[in-house]
Amino acid sequence: MNRLARVLRQLGAPGLAGVAALLLAAGALLLGQRWDAQATRLQAEARELRAKARPAAAAAPVSVQQWQAALPPASQRQQRLADLLELAIRLDLNAARTEHRLASTEGLERLRVTMPVTGPYAQVRRYIAAALAHDPALSLDAVKLRRVSPMATEVEAELQWSLHGRAAP
Repeated sequence: MNRLARVLRQLGAPGLAGVAALLLAAGALLLGQRWDAQATRLQAEARELRAKARPAAAAAPVSVQQWQAALPPASQRQQRLADLLELAIRLDLNAARTEHRLASTEGLERLRVTMPVTGPYAQVRRYIAAALAHDPALSLDAVKLRRVSPMATEVEAELQWSLHGRAAP
């Protein structure tokens, strides 16, 4: 112990700081090597995943024309809208009023539907899931939820849907 105390006294504060810096540098070197090995492993995994994804993406290229042809025709627009409203009624959601706005461009149409509904949160979630499952050309663009009070059992939801379809020729 006496010898250690003498060495520490001879080194002084600058010497001790130097020894501490050497120990920290050695620790950083070991951590850096571990991080480099982990980065190399992760890069190899990413290359492997990219290689697997390329054939799957190239196997089923869908042209814009194929995608557009798969959309429902404009003649089904009213029935699709009625289905959306009827589903809300069947799930006991109060849908007081809806607003519709139709836009057409380059052979496509989009009917934007703003629909306020009131009901239990679970029912609103079920409605959204059922509507999206029922109509594959339907998208949910926005959801605003509001609870009147913390103790209220019902939520007021404003749902913004888009019914996508082929425009009438």
